[in-house]
Amino acid sequence: MRKILFILLLSFFHIAVFAADGAEGQQAEQAYAGGDYATAAGIYEKMREEGMESAALYYNLGNCYYKLGENTQAILNYERALLLDPGDAMARYNLGMAQQAIVDKIDVLPELFLVRWYKALETSYSADQWATISVVFFIVFLAMAALFFYSRSVLLKKTGFVVGIILFFFTLGAVFFASRQNKRISEREYAIITTPSVTVKGAPNDSGTSLFLIHEGLKVRIMEELNGWYNIRLEDGNEGWVLKSDLERI
Repeated sequence: MRKILFILLLSFFHIAVFAADGAEGQQAEQAYAGGDYATAAGIYEKMREEGMESAALYYNLGNCYYKLGENTQAILNYERALLLDPGDAMARYNLGMAQQAIVDKIDVLPELFLVRWYKALETSYSADQWATISVVFFIVFLAMAALFFYSRSVLLKKTGFVVGIILFFFTLGAVFFASRQNKRISEREYAIITTPSVTVKGAPNDSGTSLFLIHEGLKVRIMEELNGWYNIRLEDGNEGWVLKSDLERI
């Protein structure tokens, strides 16, 4: 429960910081509206460097880079926005538009229906939203518990017991999903290739065997880090090593 409250307080802090720095935000919006996308991007980047982080900030920054024709940076920031708010339909749509310029078209490994359903459910809400859902479930669970213990009607007691048990497991599920989403934000195991073209190596050194070529804008999963090299995995299952400077974590 303490972890859930911490996630909720953290979410409020992000919102408060974004609102408190309204002057810079307004300047960026005015620059964007006037077609000065470079200035707007610079202001948003400055806000980010000052410690701000929110889905809205990354979404706006992604839009600036997309307008500037910098698709790789646009993809990176749209992905960051979706990491914090997986339900942002506009960020997902704009990400798809930016990804059309990617050279590499990777075939995703097929997954079982249940695995796809589970992943879709887990990422349907952010950590903050799952935490809020868990609190709501828990409050209703307490109401059902009160109904079970204090009601004189046998029917109401049965209803309170059955519904309470269901809500208890729903609460646990929501807490689990909130924890998983919070872990995704803290670990950031995915990254975007930022170098125009990268030769993936079979070992973490320049003399390693060249395996295949990938290009900027491609999303990869970081599996391991060793001596300034990352072992990455593509969505088709291929793996190899690239320099740390060739990518940027989402």
